[in-house]
Amino acid sequence: MTHRDATHDLTRTPPQLLRRARVAFFLVAVIVPIMITAVAVVILLTWLPTLPAQVATHWGPSGADGFGAPSTYLWLLIGLGIGLPVLMAVATLVSAGAHWGGTARLMGALAAGMAALAAILSLGSLAIQRDLTDVSDVPGVGETFALAFAGLVAVGGIAWAVQPRVRPERGRTLEPRYAVNVAEGERVVWVATTTMPRGALAFLFFVLLGLVALGTFMLGTGVEGGWIVAVVVLFVGFALAATASFRVKVTPEGFSARALLRWPRIRIPLDEIESVRAVEISPFAEFGGWGWRIGVDGRSGIVMRRGSAIEVSRRERRPFIVTIDGAEEAAALLQAYVDRSRTPGTSSTDSGKATS
Repeated sequence: MTHRDATHDLTRTPPQLLRRARVAFFLVAVIVPIMITAVAVVILLTWLPTLPAQVATHWGPSGADGFGAPSTYLWLLIGLGIGLPVLMAVATLVSAGAHWGGTARLMGALAAGMAALAAILSLGSLAIQRDLTDVSDVPGVGETFALAFAGLVAVGGIAWAVQPRVRPERGRTLEPRYAVNVAEGERVVWVATTTMPRGALAFLFFVLLGLVALGTFMLGTGVEGGWIVAVVVLFVGFALAATASFRVKVTPEGFSARALLRWPRIRIPLDEIESVRAVEISPFAEFGGWGWRIGVDGRSGIVMRRGSAIEVSRRERRPFIVTIDGAEEAAALLQAYVDRSRTPGTSSTDSGKATS
């Protein structure tokens, strides 16, 4: 049986460092955005008497082309300055759990930077419209956008610097639940499917339905930009269908994984494999999310969930990861083929009875 010691998890951040990281994250991702937005809201409210009844809310290539009440900027400021950072903070805390890393640190920095961007963008857009008698005379907002992105970079950079650096250790090696032996002349094939969790699939499906409804409405009513939404729907739909599920195979010829649409896919021949093992994976801490990912340490792979994964170490290339049930037995079988191929007088493609 596999030994799973809950007290010895190498991907778990040490408790004292985890507390420091979480406190720093909460300060930069929640408290800082609230403070920045609160100051910006007070300034905006003091400006309301000096603003026209209608202000420019959108600019196109030829200048201002959208107008609305000044309060539009108040809701924009609160939504982008507090709502979005809080949403990012909650999602990060839930996803990272005790497996902290550079991705969580980056999300905290982005949350603080977004608050600065929202404040500068809202106040800057209104500042150039104060005391205007004709709203059509409003100048462009190029400088405001440049200043807003500079604020995002500056505040985000400071928020990144004040958070402690946490580098998660790789997950422990998992042993197969039973011995995997391949006799000479025997051909054993292992096949399984790894799929995105149902909750994630349902969420993405509802997002896709929302985009379809939006695109249909915009195209049906002649709203400008409807074709852009239609292209986005096609792209998101194809990406979801292409990456929702992968078929994984271990054969005497090597390792392969392909989407049910047959693309994307990867094949690693036996002679390119250095070693194979089963490991525990924390998607958010080690790979920054889910899907076909590249980790901060250079590893790449198909990361669908937290848990067991096959790690294939390749000659002169970074390891490839696939999270899947039964990773322990699959890794042991592939390693057996690797060992057999290095034994003089044997072949990795011996003919024999196929077993699955």
